[in-house]
Amino acid sequence: MIDGPAGLSKGLRRLRKVVDSRFFKRWGSSERKKAIWDQEFGAGDWRYLDSTSDDALYGYLARYCAGGTILDLGCGSGNTANELDNSAYSQYVGVDVSEKAIEMAIARSRRNGRGAKNLYVCADIEGFVPSARYDVVLFRESLFYVPVAKVPQLLQRYRQYLTKDGVFIVRVCSREKHRGIVRRIERHYTVLESSPRTDSSVILVFR
Repeated sequence: MIDGPAGLSKGLRRLRKVVDSRFFKRWGSSERKKAIWDQEFGAGDWRYLDSTSDDALYGYLARYCAGGTILDLGCGSGNTANELDNSAYSQYVGVDVSEKAIEMAIARSRRNGRGAKNLYVCADIEGFVPSARYDVVLFRESLFYVPVAKVPQLLQRYRQYLTKDGVFIVRVCSREKHRGIVRRIERHYTVLESSPRTDSSVILVFR
């Protein structure tokens, strides 16, 4: 419980910070997004997600990548590139707006002997232009940071960077909270596989 004006002021400042962070991560300029994410990664706010090796996502990635290439849009500090079985892919490119996250991902890949195999780019995924085609284009807990109305256009732009048999894989933490994204994908794309509807989170494989 917050007591007195000072406590109330501190609580309101904390609430304002959370609200601003959520708003600007989605609607802010690339520079504003970068500043927020750099601060959070630098402060260790996302350290609790450093180990996700039991994520069901990796089974989908291994099946559909099948030793090929991955473009990970919103890669964070490098979980996917370092926890996915080394034999599951031949090359990986991770993109994130946070320079701090990219630095952490590069260091982690070097420690794991994947420094040459895992490449990283610091860029806003809404504006990033790939230089190759990929067997999997992955949005792991990142697509919901794009305004829902922009999602179809973003997916359509990245679609041209899939290989002939390439697929998108999207993971979101809540089927209900992000139902707008899920419905748009199910309506406009061919869904090849999805996680059980009984799961609170959802993984969609589509093209």
